[in-house]
Amino acid sequence: MRFRTLGPLRVRTGDGDNWSAIGAPHQRLLLTILLIEAGRVVATERLVQEIWGDHPPKTAMHAIHVYVRRLRALLGERILVTRGQGYELTQADTDATAFECLVAAARQDSDPGTVVSQLSEGLALWRGSAFADVPQSDLVMAEAARLDQARLTAIEDKLEAMLELGHTADVIDECQHLTAQYPLREKLHAHNMLALYRAGRRADALEAYRRARTTLVEELGLEPGPLLQERHQAMLNDEPALSPAPAAKTLPRQLPPDVAGFTGRREQLTRLDGLPSDVRIVAITGAPGIGKSALAVHWAHGIKVYYPDGQLHVNLRGYAAGSPLRPVDALAGFLRALGVAPERIPGDVDEATALYRSLLSGKRMLLLLDNAHHPDQVRPLLPGDSSCFVLITSRDRLDGLAARDGAQQLPLDPLTPDEAEALLTRLLGPHRVSAEPEATTRLAQLCGRLPLALRIAAAPLANAAGRTITQLATHLAQSDRLAALEVEGDPAAAVRPAFGHSYRVLAPRAQRVFRLSGLVCGPDLAATSVAALAGVRDTDAGSLLSELRAAHLVDETTPGRYVMHDLLRLYAAEQASHEEKEAALQRLYDFYLSSIDVANRLLYPHVVRLNLRGHPDTAMAFEHHEQALAWLESERANLVAAVLHGPARVAWRLADALRPYLHLSMSYLDWQRVAEAGRAAAAGTSIPGQAAAELSLGL
Repeated sequence: MRFRTLGPLRVRTGDGDNWSAIGAPHQRLLLTILLIEAGRVVATERLVQEIWGDHPPKTAMHAIHVYVRRLRALLGERILVTRGQGYELTQADTDATAFECLVAAARQDSDPGTVVSQLSEGLALWRGSAFADVPQSDLVMAEAARLDQARLTAIEDKLEAMLELGHTADVIDECQHLTAQYPLREKLHAHNMLALYRAGRRADALEAYRRARTTLVEELGLEPGPLLQERHQAMLNDEPALSPAPAAKTLPRQLPPDVAGFTGRREQLTRLDGLPSDVRIVAITGAPGIGKSALAVHWAHGIKVYYPDGQLHVNLRGYAAGSPLRPVDALAGFLRALGVAPERIPGDVDEATALYRSLLSGKRMLLLLDNAHHPDQVRPLLPGDSSCFVLITSRDRLDGLAARDGAQQLPLDPLTPDEAEALLTRLLGPHRVSAEPEATTRLAQLCGRLPLALRIAAAPLANAAGRTITQLATHLAQSDRLAALEVEGDPAAAVRPAFGHSYRVLAPRAQRVFRLSGLVCGPDLAATSVAALAGVRDTDAGSLLSELRAAHLVDETTPGRYVMHDLLRLYAAEQASHEEKEAALQRLYDFYLSSIDVANRLLYPHVVRLNLRGHPDTAMAFEHHEQALAWLESERANLVAAVLHGPARVAWRLADALRPYLHLSMSYLDWQRVAEAGRAAAAGTSIPGQAAAELSLGL
């Protein structure tokens, strides 16, 4: 919930840029009082006094209740709450608070360029006098006067910083109307005089003093204060102190540009905004193309004002085509940005880290370490004390940083369906999306709701007025999807290379399990199935899947079960050779047949079935009925998918093997699909298979 108070009172309740006015004057006044006292209970009697003074109407208490009820309808029950005999506004995100935060940050900064930037950003929030359309009350008038004074002081501080930067012409231009608008602000006159003097206009500077003195004497009957008098005397004497100071050293401002049209991630931004004050390291992790860097850069731009000593950024190239950036090389770049001469930068990583931490000691800096590969690549870049904030992105989970260094982990999933639609709406325009809602949903699904894929897919469509979203979705569904999700001539704007970087850094055995996992057509993977697929022990399969999970190439949904993103599945399957695919799938189907047979013998020994045992030595070993039934339940979707999409020689065998379980578990829909697929697979190849399928369909 956002409020504008630096000008007419406005409320924003949604995600867009639509601001609502409060219609009734007394209702505006009540909301303003609660905003000023946000986080504190305001008694109803005090509200009556502030709104109507010493002569309230008899209906005042009832009117207060009506105003509160109307405000609650706009703001929500949790924001405006009743406390005893009064009311409290629990949330008050106002432009006045943002302004004062920027002013406070500017006053703690020693770099005049940053001061000008922060104060300019804060002053841009003003759209008129504070509470411009709110009826007057003692509290509102006092708060408005305080804020207006803070604004004038910020203007004076900004002009002073501009003088330090040598922007004399800009200061003269601003002071021309400011001194006329606020003729009794001596500091404005002093800035005007100094700017004129430094511009070589000594006579004009002395004349500016004369006019300021005349105004003060005529309006207040007072001579100018010490600041103006000392500046006037210094100009008469041409004192060297009036000359511009040497240019200040530029502080590092290395953040990449914010992402244009950043959309979604409200939950993650809320988590980041709500981090405990003692958390100084955050690792944003996730699969390639999921938007880690975009989120990190976007949030970093929002908090950079709280780190006035600068921002450092490095791409650690953890998953680039070449080798990851060495910590000593990253440190060398940071040290140069901090003003260390190249010849003074140590070549030893420990010495470079010691110098780096010494330079950061006591400073408030924001560090963005992008594309980290391993905790050991990051640790030498961590500051030595808690005055800095470190934001890390990685495809690795970086569990070691959480365990040893106190990093807060923020894993990213694909965009939600609503977020994906919102991004496409921003990229393609609301009219095109609203005209083809089903095609938009289909396009988001084909892109796996990955921000990178969505932006690549939308790029050619945004510039092709005659092409529809339906046409694009159909093209993606029927073509090489990974090839379609790339921008020609720009390897950075492509999904396949992003996946390839993660794949290449895996150990060979993990690469093989990744390749083979892409062959499975079911919705998820059990570690035991992956062991059969790869021909390894269950324990080895679990370890290798953990490596893939750490690299965000699979997700563990429940203990021992994993899912792979659709686009990653396509990429993984591409990497396997034909011979490798055939052998792996045969091992998996043998495992399925053998395990179902063992389960059937335990659960349904009385049911007549085809004698299709597979290879018993590859089967699951079930100790009791419940274990066998639990395995069939957990694998049902994968077993059904193997019948529907597997080769004919396997499909009819699996279909009959599943018949007892599907019958007795009353899974009628799956049973019918499996039986029909089994009959189609057995047609012309196996009379027993056809007979079994007909029996199944008859039942």
